[in-house]
Amino acid sequence: MNRFFMIFLAAVSLMASGFAHLAACRAQVIQDVVEEATEQIFKQAGKEALEQLDEMGGKAAVTEILQKASDEGGEALVKRATQYTLEDGPVALRAIGHSPAKMVDALDGLAPELRTAAMDAVERDPKTLTAIVRQYGSGALEAAVRHPGVGEQLVATFGSDGITLSRQLSTDDAILLARHANEIEQLAPPQRNAVLRMIAESPRRILDYLEAHPRVLYTAAGVAAVMAIKNDVLGDRGSSVVRNDGTVVTTPPHPGLLERLYRPTISLVQQPVAWVGEIAAGGLAVWLAIHLFGKWKIQRLRYLAEKHHIEAQSSAQPRPPVANG
Repeated sequence: MNRFFMIFLAAVSLMASGFAHLAACRAQVIQDVVEEATEQIFKQAGKEALEQLDEMGGKAAVTEILQKASDEGGEALVKRATQYTLEDGPVALRAIGHSPAKMVDALDGLAPELRTAAMDAVERDPKTLTAIVRQYGSGALEAAVRHPGVGEQLVATFGSDGITLSRQLSTDDAILLARHANEIEQLAPPQRNAVLRMIAESPRRILDYLEAHPRVLYTAAGVAAVMAIKNDVLGDRGSSVVRNDGTVVTTPPHPGLLERLYRPTISLVQQPVAWVGEIAAGGLAVWLAIHLFGKWKIQRLRYLAEKHHIEAQSSAQPRPPVANG
């Protein structure tokens, strides 16, 4: 029994020693890969790239980023990070350094022509881009590339819905949506989803309405009005299209249901208001006339009283005698 136990302990010890040796060998291999990659990056870097690498901290900084990549994804990730750096320069290494595994995976998921712009986007706002890339992957980078400075805001606010919208909206529409993003996000989930769906289906019409009524989503009635917008409920402002031959085709604006209801309602309200205004103006005119007549009458009585007093004084004075001729 003791002999068997001793053999078992020896076997376990040998296995542990073997695993430790294997791990040490693997770590050495990874270390060699990192060092080789660092040397390769500096060897193939141009003058400007070398200056940027020096500003980052030189070989120590590059090695640190590649070591982080090896910790997250092993030798394969180190090679992918190195390849991006060789193709796009230090900007790629800086972008990857924030979250090597997630960032490389997101870059791999992008069309090649979008990758450089994606790295520039990470450079502009590394905190926001790193956060949304960790959660949403390549779609977050794509949104930031399609609408610089705005796409990442849509993803940060609306998540995967923001990615979908960024693929459907023009940059101008994306900017308008970003202005109202917080108020839309604060809606109850069913209303939020419905509004976003309506924007996806008819962006210009809904966003123009939100621009014209900036506080409409702050009240239940306003939300209900927006939720009711469909088909011809809202009109449009018309459009002008320039053809290839230079001619301009203009579509005139037409009122929708809300505008058609709004105008008669305003007219019904305006008419009584106008009547009240006319009555008030007439009453004021009568009051002024009475007030002025009273003033005039008092002044007239004062004048007559003074005149009568003067005449009475003149009558009471003795007349001088008339001389005889």
